[in-house]
Amino acid sequence: MQVVYTILDTLYYGMLQPLFLGIRDVLDFVFLGILSALSVPPSGQVVIVAICTVGFAFCLRRWLKVEVREKAFREKFTVQKAERDTIAIIPDPRSRDALYTSADQSIDEDFNTYLAQHYFRYVLIYLLPLFLVMAWLNSSLDEHVLPVVSGQAYLFLLPSKPFGMEGVSVTLLFLLSYIASLIVGFQIKKRCLSVRSKAK
Repeated sequence: MQVVYTILDTLYYGMLQPLFLGIRDVLDFVFLGILSALSVPPSGQVVIVAICTVGFAFCLRRWLKVEVREKAFREKFTVQKAERDTIAIIPDPRSRDALYTSADQSIDEDFNTYLAQHYFRYVLIYLLPLFLVMAWLNSSLDEHVLPVVSGQAYLFLLPSKPFGMEGVSVTLLFLLSYIASLIVGFQIKKRCLSVRSKAK
């Protein structure tokens, strides 16, 4: 067991940790460094990063061909339902029930597979980038860095302290910006699809 721990420590400290630190340094330079040079405040940096994260999620969604896969499943499901409905014309009750059972099992298996793949893509496209970027932002703009950059432990303070909140943290602003960007992105996408369908 000690050998396994040694191998895992070597993999993490020798490969994964330097890789993660290198990626963090690149992101710090590309986003936070350039935006800071352009005099963008930390709150603006967080909003821009959230918008870019949503853009990356939509690009990943397109690369994984989510719409194509969902359309293919709907078409296959419709065909399976139509084939199942034709079983009703079989006069023998036993044969009809057996075929119904077989068709239902096939439809259920395909639907469960689609559902598992759907949630996996959801996690991969939306949640994984969300948590990874949030972890990066919290490590680059945490409470130890913000006082140096902006003079306070929050992106900005809330004088009225609603719900006992002294200020808006990196995590809160990023989450709100990410959700708002997702809503706007889906609305724009919906309108674009509507325009395309009308054009056809």
